[in-house]
Amino acid sequence: MIQTNLIKTFLITLVIYLGLNAIFLLITIFLVSGFPLDDIYFVISTLFAPIITTPDIALRGFGLLHLAPDILMALLSILIIIVPPFVAVIVGARLGDSGKISFLSWFLTAIISCVVYLLLIIFAPGVSPTIGSMWPSLVSIYQLFGAILYFIVPGIINAFFYGCFSFLFSKE
Repeated sequence: MIQTNLIKTFLITLVIYLGLNAIFLLITIFLVSGFPLDDIYFVISTLFAPIITTPDIALRGFGLLHLAPDILMALLSILIIIVPPFVAVIVGARLGDSGKISFLSWFLTAIISCVVYLLLIIFAPGVSPTIGSMWPSLVSIYQLFGAILYFIVPGIINAFFYGCFSFLFSKE
């Protein structure tokens, strides 16, 4: 019974997280002139990209909002980082039978999202003109292990940070 609820809660959390990222991506596409719609690989990878931005960066962004040349885009950038995980966590917390299941469902969502984004970035050279140089640049700066950690560590931080909220908002 626990495994069934964990799988159900995880899948719903993942769908909500990616769905909200897709909604914010559509808003961004309509607001940003010159968005590279011709690079489908970039558009798909953008669905997973917010997971590698830790919450502290978004929260610091609120303090610097008044310095942004385009406040609407700055606010949207912050909301893209904060809203999808919080909504997914709250829904997952209400669906999970326990705090542990709620926590694990978000933890899996965050880890899988950051690993998928990492894999998309690794295979981007030669496929995506927009983000194709990102992986070789990261490897040249941080070496291979450091470049992998560049994606995995923020995913783990997000998994624990929002997972705690999931645990707190759970039924039990």
